Amino acid sequence: MREETKRRLERALLLQRLKWIGGGLAIILAVSAGIWLTGLDASVQSNRVPGVVQSVGPLNGTSTQAVEAGLAVDVKLDDGRIAHVMVLKATGPHVGDQVQITEHIHGTGRHTFSWR
Repeated sequence: MREETKRRLERALLLQRLKWIGGGLAIILAVSAGIWLTGLDASVQSNRVPGVVQSVGPLNGTSTQAVEAGLAVDVKLDDGRIAHVMVLKATGPHVGDQVQITEHIHGTGRHTFSWR
């Protein structure tokens, strides 16, 4: 094999190896970023916020047990935001009730609300 042909072959093989290594590093980076974001979203700060029950309706869901036991409640918070909360029927929320719900602020900036 001539020297020039050997160099071209070695260069082609090196480029192919580098492509595989780059693809592997990209996959590792994507998985690492996903794990980091999952961990960041798991860190939660909870605050109690006051509000007024604005509407109470049936819970739309796929589980028959959840539909039978739950209600969908919209709460207008004192700062003007509207929170959508799922509530057990046993708590008996009524329109106009003053309530305090819990706002959960996740590490990624996502806001969720719960009745407790």
